[in-house]
Amino acid sequence: MKINKVANWAVVLLALSFGNTTWAQDEAAPAAPDKQTAQAAYDKAEGEYQEVLKEIVALRSQFEDSDDARRKEINTELQPLIAKAREKVANWTMAALDLYKAAPNENEDVSNLLVGMSQHLVVGSPAPGGTGGNFVGGDQFEEALPIIKALIEGGHPEKSLYLWGGVAAVCVGEIDTAEKYLNQAKESGAMGEQNEFTMQAMSYLQNIETFRKEWEAEQKIREAEAKADNLPRVKFTTTKGEIVIELFEDQAPIATANMITLVKDGFYKDVVFHRVLPHFMAQGGDPTGTGSGGPGYSIPCECYEPDARKHFRGTISMAHAGRDTGGSQFFLCFVPTNFLNGRHTAFGRVVEGIEVLGKLQRIDPSASGPFPTPDKILKAEVIRDRGHAYDFDKLPER
Repeated sequence: MKINKVANWAVVLLALSFGNTTWAQDEAAPAAPDKQTAQAAYDKAEGEYQEVLKEIVALRSQFEDSDDARRKEINTELQPLIAKAREKVANWTMAALDLYKAAPNENEDVSNLLVGMSQHLVVGSPAPGGTGGNFVGGDQFEEALPIIKALIEGGHPEKSLYLWGGVAAVCVGEIDTAEKYLNQAKESGAMGEQNEFTMQAMSYLQNIETFRKEWEAEQKIREAEAKADNLPRVKFTTTKGEIVIELFEDQAPIATANMITLVKDGFYKDVVFHRVLPHFMAQGGDPTGTGSGGPGYSIPCECYEPDARKHFRGTISMAHAGRDTGGSQFFLCFVPTNFLNGRHTAFGRVVEGIEVLGKLQRIDPSASGPFPTPDKILKAEVIRDRGHAYDFDKLPER
């Protein structure tokens, strides 16, 4: 689907191109308002966004004709406005969703805004004029799926909704929904365009039973872990928000001990996410920011053990350059990556801040520069452990 038909979509992208937005989520959402109330809320939210946008456009129009000193001032002035615009976009989208539920497909602008936002949240796109792997949106599945479900339930004709919804549903563990949507996407021809995203969707459909079995097994493990409630946890405070990670000490004790030790030593302070690829993962943990650095030692892989954990959305896993070469580098999975099972040690999962993954600056070291400024870990801290010494045998650095 092309978004050029979406009213006001270009101006929405102006705000979104500066970074991703956190969308309000309420598991116990109140009943949708009536049409008149929803329309008033929508008009108000759109107006508030447009007011902020005017200020941004005014500053941007000054930028080209300004000297370096004024440009620096403009960039500083833009930051709070950009943050405010992202907030207003989120409010506008939620108001549009309420209006759509009250009156499905009656307002083309509302419908197209929601369809365009669905594509932005799930798929994303290269940043305008971006280099170095710069990418906007995508991998925000928890935010996207409720919007997509509402559009489908309301009878919206856009066939790509099944494609985007199927991928999002796989990623959040709604496998039955994923199977239904992906089959519909295939039957409708939404998978006809051959690109990286549609190939990923087709792979999900072909392997849906594997995903179902792996997710069901993982859910049982997580239920037992929640009942015991004693796994170690670390918190990364990043430039895009906080991420809390629960570590799999029972299945990956060495990787867990390594992470806890490095965190306590302050190793990860100001370390960047040097490789962040859309629809895949964010890699960090290298103090040099080049992808070749480490702590000066290696640890053995634990992915070959019979109880090794598998890779899902939010999994943290060891990066390495070959068996038993892992050190401080890790990656956070945006999507299920079962092709890495048995190849990399999955040693934890995100339990808070999953939305931060979609905000991290995409950057591809293998692309042509210049490169965008990477996000980084401002602070890492252990917020819970099991109260024993986390000693482990280290291997020579390789």
